[in-house]
Amino acid sequence: MTSLDQWPGDEARVVVEGRALSATILPERGGKIISIRDARGVEWMSPPGAEVGRPARPGDDFLRAEMAGWDECAPTIVACTVGRIPLADHGELWTKPFVVDGTALHVDDDTLGYRFMRAIEPTDDGLTFRYSATAWDRDVPFLWAAHPQFAAPEGTRVLLPPSARHVVDVMDPVLPVLPWSPELASIDTVERGEYRKLYVDASENASSATLLRSDNSALRLTWSRECRYLGLWFDNAAFRSEPIIAIEPSTAYFDSLATAMDNRRYAMIPAHRTLEWSLTLTATGENDDY
Repeated sequence: MTSLDQWPGDEARVVVEGRALSATILPERGGKIISIRDARGVEWMSPPGAEVGRPARPGDDFLRAEMAGWDECAPTIVACTVGRIPLADHGELWTKPFVVDGTALHVDDDTLGYRFMRAIEPTDDGLTFRYSATAWDRDVPFLWAAHPQFAAPEGTRVLLPPSARHVVDVMDPVLPVLPWSPELASIDTVERGEYRKLYVDASENASSATLLRSDNSALRLTWSRECRYLGLWFDNAAFRSEPIIAIEPSTAYFDSLATAMDNRRYAMIPAHRTLEWSLTLTATGENDDY
């Protein structure tokens, strides 16, 4: 059984076919990307760990949903309250059906008042994601983060550019700043049943990251300057049945929009204006990026 077979066959799908990468999307499940495959047929996204139920809806528990594929987190990751408005865990988008317009999808989020749009286009060596968020009648403080749960078999690690030299352990209340190292980069150093969440230090630049598997197959992510921050999530069967790594470029620092606002490290979308950003996936078998 392939990972695609584990998703309901009666739900609408959007497929973006490229020469190097192809993506399969379920609009009813928050625009979730359930599959990214390279030209060899290798699946990069994690499959669901159990039988898939109905699509999530507002108020559902993220940890009880599929815990698989690629979700878009906005306007927060961690549940918090902003301006007396409660924001849900992992944001609002993953619980909303998206409207399809070709290979573009959009959804309205009335918690803070904005429209979110994502379009995916094939390129010669991968896929380009084009995003926008348009505020309605008031300014919108905004945290967006990609949440791609990539399958991470033994030997999988993350490569960062030389400009990213330090990371912050956000699971530790002290928020220690640590030198980026091969040990922190590897799924193999996360004990089974444990997890790790890091952010590249906000004073350093990380505009790309590469997921490298032990067979030297690699998937490189690059993003536009609107995404100033980078989170890295390692889960060795703590919340899932198999190891995953999520590379999470973001418009804010850290996971809570309320915390990001306190730290003045977040995006603001003025009323009636649009924030645009982009992300590119590149399939490569080479380990010469950095």
